[in-house]
Amino acid sequence: MSSTDILQDYQSQISDFKAQNKALKKLINKYSFARLGLFLLAILLIKLFFNVGLTAVAFIAVFLLLGFLILVKIQQKKVDLLRFQETKLRLLENELAVLAGGINCYDDGTDFIDAQHPYTDDLDIFGPQSLYHYLNRCASHEATKTLAAWLKAPATLAAIKERHAAVQELKSVQKEGLAFRTRLFLLEPNLLTTLGLFIAKDLGALLQFLNQQRLKNVVRVLPFINLSALAVAIFLGGAWWSVLGLLLLGNGLFYSFFKNKIDVVHLQVEKAANALDAYAQNVKWIEDKYWENNLINNLLQDIKPEIPLSEKINSLRKLVVRLNYRLNMLVGSFLNLFFQWDLRTLLMLKDWHQQHQHSIVAGFELMAQVEALLSLSNLDYNHPEWVYPQLEQDFTFNARALGHPLIPAKERVNNHFSLATQATTDVITGSNMAGKSTFLRTVGVNMVLAFAGSKVCASSFKTSIFKLVSYMRIKDSLQNQTSTFKAEIDRLKMILDYTQQEKQAFVLIDEMLRGTNSKDKYLGTKVFIKKLIAQATPGFIATHDLQIADLEQEYPQQLRNFHFDIQLQGSEMYFDYQIKLGKCETFNASLLLKAIGLNIGDEHKLS
Repeated sequence: MSSTDILQDYQSQISDFKAQNKALKKLINKYSFARLGLFLLAILLIKLFFNVGLTAVAFIAVFLLLGFLILVKIQQKKVDLLRFQETKLRLLENELAVLAGGINCYDDGTDFIDAQHPYTDDLDIFGPQSLYHYLNRCASHEATKTLAAWLKAPATLAAIKERHAAVQELKSVQKEGLAFRTRLFLLEPNLLTTLGLFIAKDLGALLQFLNQQRLKNVVRVLPFINLSALAVAIFLGGAWWSVLGLLLLGNGLFYSFFKNKIDVVHLQVEKAANALDAYAQNVKWIEDKYWENNLINNLLQDIKPEIPLSEKINSLRKLVVRLNYRLNMLVGSFLNLFFQWDLRTLLMLKDWHQQHQHSIVAGFELMAQVEALLSLSNLDYNHPEWVYPQLEQDFTFNARALGHPLIPAKERVNNHFSLATQATTDVITGSNMAGKSTFLRTVGVNMVLAFAGSKVCASSFKTSIFKLVSYMRIKDSLQNQTSTFKAEIDRLKMILDYTQQEKQAFVLIDEMLRGTNSKDKYLGTKVFIKKLIAQATPGFIATHDLQIADLEQEYPQQLRNFHFDIQLQGSEMYFDYQIKLGKCETFNASLLLKAIGLNIGDEHKLS
């Protein structure tokens, strides 16, 4: 499929859902009128029964009320379906918006911003309009953390290849993947994570009071005693109603002793029914499909005993629904007075917890992994023109038509670039605004994508796995009493330590030592480059200082020069943003200053 085909596919799906949702809304309105009609008719018949006393009228009224309740249930299912499809529609419209340069409705990863990280802050990996923001299609908290972890550190070669296979297989079921994502998007982001922590850490302790065998026996026997007393009271009447009343009073007192303990458990799970339903449906989808890739199959092996995980989750959901009956005061009071409903439910919950807690928590990991993989598969689907990187064990980097993934295709300028067969320091000189910084970020961001298991923005991309470290965006800090120069020194120290520890390090530096004088800046940059050369650490050094380019004469095998320049058309400047071999010979600072009324050629007139 081409990019045009992708847009047309999204537009077609959007049109279909709009038509379906319109029909659903009409059907829901019809159910509303039918419910109203049945309810009013039932009320009239009940009134007629009290006036004339015909038993047949009462039976008809009861059937009408039952019909009313059935319609309520059917209508609620249609309302839920409409909400689901409207959310699907929103997510499809989000894809069109993102492809058009709009803002993604998913989380932007601001929580993962870390100025001390080796590269994420410099490369705009997290935060508004970042790589993560463009890529992320994760709704659950665990999945957002999983995807962020993939972007923070390179995976192994084997793990990357496994992700490639999984992502490509998930792309082939794009519409089913959309349904998977929609179910999770409807939930509160932290709900499943909070529930998982509660099940793993707290639930067992809160249910320990049910360990008493005497308590279990009483809870199991009381319903039979109560129902027997009710039957006797109905048939014999008289004093038996008083006996039943005393029994129910005793049941109420018995329940009151445990109410606070029940409340604590219920408070943690009462909102979880819908989340567990979504969780169960998604896990069942994963369980039922035949997967060819090893990654998902291996994840399934960890949670696939005799009873499918989806059934275990459904069992838990049913227990939560049972416990939620107490939210209706009349229903809850009846059930607890006659059946000790809440305590019986907690006993079942305790049995469930003892048998299934570990596999349920493992299931959260499965779903987080699949949700993160769906983010990568969505990127794959949206960009058929991008390619999967070819990962190599031996030192290599060769990219064709390499572009920055966050720059719109119509504005993006692509470059070809390759490293030498051995590690070199590549010095990039050039004019202001010519594209040096963007090129460094283009290489860095595509490496991050490649090492996470994603497609990259290129026509071909061959690389070994590197450990990126960068020096681009240096900030002072009043709070920490850190000047710009001190911040630069700290960053350089971190890079030196990092490159000594990591043999696969790759350095990206944009104009180092900006906070000092020109002489010290040159000397500092020079000695730093010599350090990289001595360590055989590859990397890019972008600089305005042409003297640095002269180091190629001293290190012809270890240092290469590249540049970005300007083209002059009359008095106008033109940037082609193409990287070229050699050092830069044209600069534009004087032209830019002249444009605002500062002519460097007139400086003698000011003396």
